[in-house]
Amino acid sequence: MVKIHIVFALALVLSAVTGVSAQEVHAYPGSSCQASGSAQDLYYSGVTVANRGNGTQSAVCPIVRANVTDGWTVIQVYVRDRHSSQNITCVAQARHQNGTAAWSQTRSTVGEGEQTLFFPAPGGAVPNFGPYVIVCSIPPMEEINQPSYISSYVVEEL
Repeated sequence: MVKIHIVFALALVLSAVTGVSAQEVHAYPGSSCQASGSAQDLYYSGVTVANRGNGTQSAVCPIVRANVTDGWTVIQVYVRDRHSSQNITCVAQARHQNGTAAWSQTRSTVGEGEQTLFFPAPGGAVPNFGPYVIVCSIPPMEEINQPSYISSYVVEEL
């Protein structure tokens, strides 16, 4: 009889732990971001996308939603800003299925260095089945072979 109670208690604990870990986390390489516009010139490596040009460039980073009826808990964009006076600026967006904006939030780096831009969960509900996207503006390269870049981005969903 004691064995049955232990097995039952263990089953309850395991089911409770499983329920708590219902969040899904997806990591994407920065190289999955694409140049925005028709004539932009970004440079791709195995995992990063960098701006080695003389002007500011934009990159669009798609997000595949694992749970299309709940929002995210956090989006994090990992970047390296190497420009002395311009920042990397990213906008996280939730859109309706028809592409119109439902929610957006903007974050920018502060000075040079490796940084993480955090986008907490939206205050309200995001549209069911609508896409998420991150759009980042990357400053030009100031010093030879020292571009600013997007390393990766992570999405944690409910």
